[in-house]
Amino acid sequence: MGASAIERIWRTTAIVMCAAVPASFYVLGDLTDAFPGVLTVRSTEEGPSFGPRAGAEDWERVAAEETLPTSLPAAAPVDPADLEERMSAGADLPVVAGGLAFSVIDAETGQTLAAREESAALVPASTLKLLTAAAVLRQYRGDEVLTTRAAVQDGVITLVGGGDMTLSEDDLRELAAQAAALATEQGATEVSVALDDSYLVGGPNPAWGNNGQPGGWVTPTASLALNEGWLDGEEYGPKSATPARDAAERFAELLSEGGLTVTGVITAAQAPQEAPTAEVHSETIAELVRHTLLVSDNTTAELLAHLVALSRGEEATPAGAAAAVEAEIEDLAEQLGVAPEAVASLEIHDGSGLSRQNRVPPALLSAVLAEVASGEAPALEQILFDVPIAGLSGTLAGRFDAEETEDASGLVRGKTGYLGGAATLAGVAVLPDGRTVGYSIAVHGFDGADADAARAAVDQVAAEMVQVD
Repeated sequence: MGASAIERIWRTTAIVMCAAVPASFYVLGDLTDAFPGVLTVRSTEEGPSFGPRAGAEDWERVAAEETLPTSLPAAAPVDPADLEERMSAGADLPVVAGGLAFSVIDAETGQTLAAREESAALVPASTLKLLTAAAVLRQYRGDEVLTTRAAVQDGVITLVGGGDMTLSEDDLRELAAQAAALATEQGATEVSVALDDSYLVGGPNPAWGNNGQPGGWVTPTASLALNEGWLDGEEYGPKSATPARDAAERFAELLSEGGLTVTGVITAAQAPQEAPTAEVHSETIAELVRHTLLVSDNTTAELLAHLVALSRGEEATPAGAAAAVEAEIEDLAEQLGVAPEAVASLEIHDGSGLSRQNRVPPALLSAVLAEVASGEAPALEQILFDVPIAGLSGTLAGRFDAEETEDASGLVRGKTGYLGGAATLAGVAVLPDGRTVGYSIAVHGFDGADADAARAAVDQVAAEMVQVD
């Protein structure tokens, strides 16, 4: 290597070190001419003529090559048989009592590295949201937004839902202000309000059973809602049974606060096609997916499933939404070459995983996640970064803190799930040998009183993928 090349490397190294620890390495940068200073080799017209002796003056100058980082030795390849044995040991935990199923698939090759009862049709709980996310991202670009409009004509302001159930008070206030301005321009000081919620049928899903709106689990899907229909702002607090109408009533109040006189009751009507309109927009669908997976939001998950139905030309009802997601995942599973028996046992009855009737085999879910992490499916890649990180974010922030699993904190990414006797986790991880895998783990058949122990058991099984002692 020529002297000039060595000098460039040495100078660059000094700059990086100075940026990292300015106080310690200033003199080193000065010595190597990375920047001017009292020790610079370059001549300058003026410079300090006094000052304390720099400690770096006595340092031995080393070759640039010796300062550059070196690669760590590659870890030995993970033995699939050993991985499977270590993960299967979780079946002996008292709370598990044999009720353990899992699948781990190499994202690059599609090879199954470890499996136990991988084709069993099990309740996925909220890990089903991963399939809903995959389905909607296959149908939409992700940068689309949901639009709520207000059509103003002949003294009638029609609020038109476009699927946005995340409208904030500020959003609705802005829409009301725009609509009031349009009405004023048309010479109206007195208006009536109509609601057009024909964008989708929505409503409660009978498959939720006792996990629906009355229990605070989810808001029935609607063409629009204020704050997701959360009546007290809490995810599992009381939910509106009529979110679109509640939003329309608040909209009418905001019109009144804006100076218009609102008369009569809110009626149901389709908006006139050519009427002047005001509009506000939701976050992108990609952001809605991110939010859904991070905090396990049932309401937005159900909305996303309905959007899949709209895109596929299915009826946007709870049953139509579930059927659309199932069909989309069956198409994906066929492309991935998932075993026919695993695909045949797939049953999806909602978009959130609240239904106890849902059935998803670990082999199918892990295959989808391996595809997410493969780099071969750009549309799905965001899921890799949206799922919570063990011990750090989302629904995994308080997990992986036990002695048996704490070393896996920050290393495992996954979507959690729990539903009366089923504790699940599915996501992506990087094995010690550098291979990225998609995985799905389910502990099933335990008593509901042992929920915490079951979740801990799931974490313990997952930790084996990163070889935590």
